[in-house]
Amino acid sequence: MVLSALIPRFMATGIVLLTLSTLPSYAQHQQIAAIDSILTAQTAKDQFSGAILIADSSGILLSKGYGWADRERKVKNTPDTRFSLSSASKVFTGTAITLLARQGKLQLSDTVGMYIKDFPGGQRITIHQLLTHSSGVDDFFKAPGFSYKNIRNCTDMLPFLRQLPLAYPPGDSCAYSTGDCIVLGAIIEKITGKPFPGYIQSAFIDKLNLQHTSFTPYWQLDSTQRQFAIGYRKTPTGYTPLAYNYDQGSIPLSAGGAWSSVTDLYRFNKAVFSGELTGNDLLRQMTGRHTTQWENTYFGYTWITSVKKGYHSIGHPGDSSGWHAMNEYYPGRKYMIILLTNFGSVDQYALTNIFEEMLFKDAR
Repeated sequence: MVLSALIPRFMATGIVLLTLSTLPSYAQHQQIAAIDSILTAQTAKDQFSGAILIADSSGILLSKGYGWADRERKVKNTPDTRFSLSSASKVFTGTAITLLARQGKLQLSDTVGMYIKDFPGGQRITIHQLLTHSSGVDDFFKAPGFSYKNIRNCTDMLPFLRQLPLAYPPGDSCAYSTGDCIVLGAIIEKITGKPFPGYIQSAFIDKLNLQHTSFTPYWQLDSTQRQFAIGYRKTPTGYTPLAYNYDQGSIPLSAGGAWSSVTDLYRFNKAVFSGELTGNDLLRQMTGRHTTQWENTYFGYTWITSVKKGYHSIGHPGDSSGWHAMNEYYPGRKYMIILLTNFGSVDQYALTNIFEEMLFKDAR
């Protein structure tokens, strides 16, 4: 069958195709169609709900929503539906710090003590160490009496972090820490004079026209705001929606919790990996491998390099009770896989691995 005859068939599946001048190969079409079939079949079995975007250097190959953003009201997921990113939103933090370094507003070798007073180890911990999870700062939720009550910004979280001893001397080890990113957010607030979400709004959301990205607490939503996907937990009797007050008091900050769509993350990734935001030198530094291996990954500036079979990816996952996110860029192949779901039972790691095997099986 000639390639032109296949175009209507792929358009009928909802797969976004490119112009004929940049049309991917027939083999690539088969891979993309197979991925779409897997998610379609899982959706039909009520095992998946969410959205995916796959792209290469020529453009978007697949951009599609599956299942329901709101099962009760039959609101469908689309490529523009907003999902909670959880920790996948940490890449905004690392990119923001790197952008401020490009603008000369900080040095990556600066210490925490230059911006935040009376912080444990503040005269030794550097911004570079915070970015690479090698500072020794522990997770903020381990602080005695931790509560989101009266928290409005990252700076408000510092009293809790000040109570925690360092997990290890700065630079002696590396371990993923939410506390690192909260301190980075407080530094951003100190330098810019804006709450962290406000700075991300001006630096990235407005600049890149990310129309489906926001820092909105789940408890501020209601059933009329259908651009946000409701999170669902699987129970023996079906799927239970997370009550809008399930995270009452929690606000999205520099350690996680932003909302975004696959289309917006694609636009953000393109700006990042083209060097548009940070310049090429700082991009290489931001996405480099600055630590020893930690659970088959290496830490860059909040961006994480995952080692695969014959290739690697740079990105960040996110996990929460009702949503999961996977945002991966494959520099050797110039591919992106962005997978967002509003089913807490979905294993986004396993799904992404399957799609990688299908797309890159000839890479080994």
